[in-house]
Amino acid sequence: MGSFTNNQSLAILCVLLSLVALYLGVWSFRLSQQIGLLKTQLQVAQGDQKLAFHDFLTGLLNRRGWDRSLRMFVPTGPQTLVMLDLDQFKQTNDRYGHRAGDRVLKEFADRLRIGFEPSGAILARVGGEEFAILSAQPSDLLIESVELWLERLRSSPFPDSSHSIVIRCSLGVAQRTEGESIEDWQDRADRALYEAKASGGNCVRLA
Repeated sequence: MGSFTNNQSLAILCVLLSLVALYLGVWSFRLSQQIGLLKTQLQVAQGDQKLAFHDFLTGLLNRRGWDRSLRMFVPTGPQTLVMLDLDQFKQTNDRYGHRAGDRVLKEFADRLRIGFEPSGAILARVGGEEFAILSAQPSDLLIESVELWLERLRSSPFPDSSHSIVIRCSLGVAQRTEGESIEDWQDRADRALYEAKASGGNCVRLA
């Protein structure tokens, strides 16, 4: 009788262990599903954030991302802003088409990356054909880099299908003064850019 009771207990224990294993398996499966769902939601959120703060065409910061970066940028030294505007871009669109114009914008953004990202500069497309650079270099040093970069831009046409498109742009440079607001600082850089455009374009002006 005692042996029979032990067998029954063993059988019950086996059933209980099987139920526990089944429960753990179901729980593990549901946990795996939840983790997968959370990963997907995180990827979507990261994608949404990138779309929210980056330009879809060039991959640079958009106006919203640029404004946020300006307010978060806290260097220990100088802050220099460069505003850039492609010269006669409408004529490029009219002559070669909007697809070619988009490729020019992408190429221009790539050349900005090559020229200024290695030094830690922040880059943005803040308008249709308007771009911006935020650097921790003083303006006198940055303007030397900008002029060399502009010279390379002039001398390296962008090959597009059967065309060879020369990309030209005007630039305004302004170093932030002590206590100056972001708005006033940007206004000075914009005015320098307008001066460059008014001078015929394809040049740099320092505020």
